[in-house]
Amino acid sequence: MSRLSPLQPLVRFSLVMLGCTTALVSPVWAVSLSGTAADQLEAERAGLTREWIVQLPFESDGYRLNRVDVGQWLVVAQSDDGMIHAVRAAAGKQAQPEAPAVGSLLWSTSLGLPRFPIQPAGIDHNLVTTTRNMDCCGLDTRTGSILWRRRLPVTPSAGSLPVGDWVYTPLRDASVYRLPANPFRLSAKPAKDEATGEDADSSSKKKQQASLDPVRINSHGIVEQLPAPYAGGAIWCTRNGHLTAIEQAEKGWARHEFHLRQQPNGPVVVTGQTVFAATVTGELARFEDAPGGLRLTWRTLLETRLHANQPRPQLMLAGNTLLVSLDAVGIAAHDATTGKRKWVASLPGDLLAVVGGRLWCYDPMNRLTALSLTDGRPVAFLDPGPFTMPVTNRSTEKLILASPRGLLVSLGSRDVAGAIGQPQSDEEADASAGEAVKESGEPDAAAEPMDGDDSFDFFGT
Repeated sequence: MSRLSPLQPLVRFSLVMLGCTTALVSPVWAVSLSGTAADQLEAERAGLTREWIVQLPFESDGYRLNRVDVGQWLVVAQSDDGMIHAVRAAAGKQAQPEAPAVGSLLWSTSLGLPRFPIQPAGIDHNLVTTTRNMDCCGLDTRTGSILWRRRLPVTPSAGSLPVGDWVYTPLRDASVYRLPANPFRLSAKPAKDEATGEDADSSSKKKQQASLDPVRINSHGIVEQLPAPYAGGAIWCTRNGHLTAIEQAEKGWARHEFHLRQQPNGPVVVTGQTVFAATVTGELARFEDAPGGLRLTWRTLLETRLHANQPRPQLMLAGNTLLVSLDAVGIAAHDATTGKRKWVASLPGDLLAVVGGRLWCYDPMNRLTALSLTDGRPVAFLDPGPFTMPVTNRSTEKLILASPRGLLVSLGSRDVAGAIGQPQSDEEADASAGEAVKESGEPDAAAEPMDGDDSFDFFGT
């Protein structure tokens, strides 16, 4: 039997300790990401660059990441353990020296409702809203502290959307619950009489307090998708195709409606004051904001039937190109100004994001595939690896990847590495849309005529 050298036990002990030390200091995902979309070399080969990568904390190993929503400057992730996390996805328009670095975990907050169904999170500049069970919560965007928690009268049917001073929450009783974004704010002081210096209306304080009370708006159907910002208000579509827009007017609020007469295929796309929608019968339509309400600009046929009320977005806008998922048939591209089809790709998949002039999708072969916006040809492929949660990003030109274990990655265009795609304001979007209409030479009279918009009560009673 061979005898050990006096130095061999010491050498073996040193190797074991070295391996343990390496495992502690190395990221847990370092080995598993080799050759995947999060691998810097693989991403560069596909025309992308890895901007940041972050691991979200969980309460225990038994929980998983459930949903990821992307805003202009923030990525919000929710997990089964009742936690909600926020990652800074991009820098603001003005650089702030003391601001957290892009890709850093800003905060993690426990909502105390593990294992409950999770709805999409609403992301605004100062407020993040989320609904779980019968509660609607408002969190500070910077710190994640819970600013308020409101008990809903009915089970929510979709996530809450914060827009300006209000939060819109669809309910299961075919209504939309409007809450104040800041229930503790003080309204403007009442006007005073010039002669006496006293309040002109003694009941003004009661009226101001009543204006902060929640309001239930009749939605004429159940809304199963997160509402979208529209003209200072919100727009939503019911599962039976009732399109409703609530927007700010010169005096109070204005409500406009349009019935698609068919079930929607999925969430509508809103850019500025332009709305795109697809129906289950394969109709694609564009609407514009007009003095009389929503005006139908054009309508075209997709030549195939679509699934109704898909939870994932089936439409995506990239410049003047409107991308449409045709379910098992593939993906089509249409001119956003005229509705004319540009191309159709026979590769189906979940729409993820548009980055560097390419549409990235998650195809049935469990690959990340990039299609050229020019002709729809596949031009790049990536192995998703552990990132098996498709995340749709219609807010920025970033490809966001997520794994069930809480790993998040952001990929940007390699050609413009470090540049941040700033979203258009409403004024810029309206101006660009107007220029596109002029360049197309299509007169407004060519659009299909529609009936006048009858006036009715704001709350739909």
